[in-house]
Amino acid sequence: MVAILGILAATVIPQFGATAPDQVRGAAQIVAADIDYARSLAISNNSTYLITYQKVRNGYVLTHSGSNTSLDDLPDNPFRKPSDDSQSLIVMLSDFPHVGSGAKIAAIVTDEPAPQEVTSIEFDTLGQTTRKQPTIIWLSSQAGAEDIFLPIEINPVTGLATIGEITTAAPIISSVNAST
Repeated sequence: MVAILGILAATVIPQFGATAPDQVRGAAQIVAADIDYARSLAISNNSTYLITYQKVRNGYVLTHSGSNTSLDDLPDNPFRKPSDDSQSLIVMLSDFPHVGSGAKIAAIVTDEPAPQEVTSIEFDTLGQTTRKQPTIIWLSSQAGAEDIFLPIEINPVTGLATIGEITTAAPIISSVNAST
C-alpha cells in the first residue's frame, strides 16, 4: 500500500507544478550555490572572482576579475550553455523550469542604515567579499495577488550566503545609484 501511494505521489505531484514560495526558494538555492562556487574559485585559485547581476535579464554572470589572465577561462561547468564563452558562467533564472520561471531578481543591495543598490559581488583570495558590509540579493515571485520576497545575505567576512525567510515586505532601497 505504501509503495502504491509513493508511486501515485511521484506521478501526480509534479503535474501541479511548483508554488510561488517553492519557485523562489529553488531559485535562491541556485543563486546561493553559485555564490559559494565563486567564493570557492577565489580561494582555490588565490584570485578574485566577480558576479555581476542583471535584473533586466533576470540573471547574473560569473567571471574571473583577478590579474592572473591564465585563470580567465573558468572550469568546465555542466550548466554552461554551448553558446557561452569559456570566460563566463551566465545564469538566467528563467532557464530553470519549475524553479526560476516565476522567480525574479528584485534588488541587490548593501545592508547598511541606508541600503544602496549594487550590481555585483566580488570575492577575494580569502573568500570574503570586497565590501565591508553584507550584500543582500532579494528574489521575488507572485503568490496569488501579492508579491513575496526572499533575501539571500552574503557575509562580507566569510563570503558565505544565507537564505532568509519569505516575506511580503519589499526590500528598502534608499538610492537608485547602482554602484559596484
